[in-house]
Amino acid sequence: MDELRYPLRAVLKSGRPVFLRPLQHRDEAELAFFFSEMPRECTEFLKDDVHDPEVVRGFIRQCGTDRVYAILALTEEDRVVGDGTLHMNLHGWRRHVGEVRVVVSPEFQRQGLATALIRELVNQASVLGLKKLEAQILDSQEGARIAFEQLGFREEARLRAHALDVHNRLHDLLILTHNVDDPWLSMEILIEDLDFSRDLEGY
Repeated sequence: MDELRYPLRAVLKSGRPVFLRPLQHRDEAELAFFFSEMPRECTEFLKDDVHDPEVVRGFIRQCGTDRVYAILALTEEDRVVGDGTLHMNLHGWRRHVGEVRVVVSPEFQRQGLATALIRELVNQASVLGLKKLEAQILDSQEGARIAFEQLGFREEARLRAHALDVHNRLHDLLILTHNVDDPWLSMEILIEDLDFSRDLEGY
């Protein structure tokens, strides 16, 4: 990982700047507060109860262990407004696959922040030698789907009525995948990195 690249500055569609950098152990309190302020509707698709401080503490411990790589998005006041994670398997038949998860504060959604976080995770996946990325979203998460598709993810599977939201409504679970070694996408990401501060498009 090239820590000298960080923090990265991005200007969102609203004109507000945010800064991306890897998660650090000292971020535990701010990350826990970020999740505690998130509506349940925004975190229900996650595999863990991030509203539980103990879950966040365990997540912090995993970072830097070659199992989880995390990027934070922060305001100029160092407030966490977005979190992107890359989950990996060190052994077994899925060791070449990474799972991408992204959570963005409601007030920063549809401003390009999710796209910026996903782009950084794709960059890191390439550095780590992963061959394929996977993301799981609900059929109702149209904005998230747009953000992933802008960076080359495509629907590979749809599990019908596989997810139950907080209102007990059934949803299809979409599995989106992306081949990390796609040369055309790599060129697009490189161009974006050369001018990361320009207005971001997408979610």
